[in-house]
Amino acid sequence: MVDHATVLETAKKAAYEAGKIILTAVPLNVVEKSLSDYVTDVDYKCQNQIKDIIKNTFPDHNFLAEEDGQSFESKNNLWIIDPLDGTTNFIHDLKHSAVSIAFYSGNEIKTGVIYDPYNDEMFYAEKGKGAYLNGKKISVSVQADAGRSLVATGMPFRKHDKIPKYFECMAEVLRNSSCLRRMGSASLDLAYTACGRFEMFFEGWLSPWDIAAGIIIVEEAGGTVCDFRGEKKYFEHGCVIASSGSAHEHFFKIINNFLKDDQ
Repeated sequence: MVDHATVLETAKKAAYEAGKIILTAVPLNVVEKSLSDYVTDVDYKCQNQIKDIIKNTFPDHNFLAEEDGQSFESKNNLWIIDPLDGTTNFIHDLKHSAVSIAFYSGNEIKTGVIYDPYNDEMFYAEKGKGAYLNGKKISVSVQADAGRSLVATGMPFRKHDKIPKYFECMAEVLRNSSCLRRMGSASLDLAYTACGRFEMFFEGWLSPWDIAAGIIIVEEAGGTVCDFRGEKKYFEHGCVIASSGSAHEHFFKIINNFLKDDQ
């Protein structure tokens, strides 16, 4: 039986140590893995640090880490790791990146940690125990007026064929909200939704390590998470909507109308 308190503390320690690397390192080697998708030597340093810390406590556990080139497969005791979410921001010295670590077992996410080293903000959640930011409990926005909602999104930079329909959807969301933000780190977009800075976040064609930790943090903060069809198959295709309860139905209808067939 896994001690989930130890899982959480291990994830927090690993995220913090990787964050220290991000704060002090300079990317000396930048490689384009695929279209507009980059990796640096710092990504690898962070990933190795995270895995070493976890292996020290849980030597028999499994890993799905971004820079290992694996696909998601449901396993018990699986650590889902994005060592540096927002690599493009990091390369350009835009100080908005994070470390994202989730623990998955029993066909569900049990624990999630997202650490922003630039602002020293540690978001975390454990299944059934609420969501927290630096030790203080957080909850999603209570804004009931969709027209006053601040919405975060990302761009389909790997899927150029999706751009026309996606931008149509973005335009309609903009017409029905206060404004849109594109920050460049899906994990932090989810964390910000969990603590009420955004009312909603949506993006398509992400990877499990981009969203796993953020999903449980949003849900434990009282929010709703689904894919563009209202299901929970976001690990299959990377399409996700995360929102406060008051905003969800309004924006889900818009996104579902435009993007359900492109998922």
